[in-house]
Amino acid sequence: MIGGKPAVEARLDLLPAGQGGLRVPMPTGSRSLLLAFASPEPDAEDVKIGAVIDVIGGAALVPGSAEVPVILRFWADEAAVYATPGVSFTLWYGRAVGTGVVTRIADEVVSG
Repeated sequence: MIGGKPAVEARLDLLPAGQGGLRVPMPTGSRSLLLAFASPEPDAEDVKIGAVIDVIGGAALVPGSAEVPVILRFWADEAAVYATPGVSFTLWYGRAVGTGVVTRIADEVVSG
């Protein structure tokens, strides 16, 4: 938890722009992407949850990048149910633009 809200560290793989990924780099601290987690209910749609995505080291989210280390700072408490270590998710921006995996629960940390 960071600031009383769920937060995790994760690694992201972004699709290249030519394969449906982001068209341009997105700055660290973005609130524009949703994270889609598989629902625990059979045959249910994915659960989409918003988060601030801070790239560790402060770089932008660049289309085609792999293994990008980030901190995801969720604004919904329900994220604690879905965003657990080892869980995979899809990055969503009106379409799938990448994937990620939660690596650990984040403590009070500072990115940059």
